[in-house]
Amino acid sequence: MNATNRAVNRGVLLVVGLILLAAGGTAFVAIIWRPAGQAWRDGVGQLREWLIAADEGARLHPSTTVSWVTLGLLLVLLALVVFAVVTVARLGGGKVHTVTRVEGDEGALGPVTVTQGFVADALNESLSRHEEILSTKVSASRVRGQDVLHVSVTPRQNVSPARTAATVAGLLDNLGTLLGEQPPTYISIHSGLRAKLAADQPRVR
Repeated sequence: MNATNRAVNRGVLLVVGLILLAAGGTAFVAIIWRPAGQAWRDGVGQLREWLIAADEGARLHPSTTVSWVTLGLLLVLLALVVFAVVTVARLGGGKVHTVTRVEGDEGALGPVTVTQGFVADALNESLSRHEEILSTKVSASRVRGQDVLHVSVTPRQNVSPARTAATVAGLLDNLGTLLGEQPPTYISIHSGLRAKLAADQPRVR
């Protein structure tokens, strides 16, 4: 489950795609058209000479090869690494085994932790009684510091997704009533070859 903004994702993919497309097109033209290839080589040579001159003119000291250009590039790379680490950290902490933690008011038992396995078994058992559901997979992940339940179901072919979602949502409501709180949940409905093959086959009990 991705926690990043969809517009940002598409914007980054668009920019990267345009850059790769431009680079590939330029390389292709330089290969098949000799004047373009010569212009490319001349441009690369001039850029290399400019970079060498800029590096030599920005040396920290005549006795060293380290320049302000090198330090600037290192700072840019460091900023990119920090940005990547922060982005990955915001996406989530991976799969978890705890769905919710219920704090008791009084008593010797103290807080009660509901695990992902308990929820998966309960939902799988309930959904197995519905003929329109072929398979179910339940997992839990940590997203932005919060445990989120992911219920993935595969219905039979020609079964309305709205009907499938309503069935799962009803069971999740019952689960929330049982736990005393409704855990954040993401429902995904899938289809595939198995759904097509099982379209007209009754479930064997």
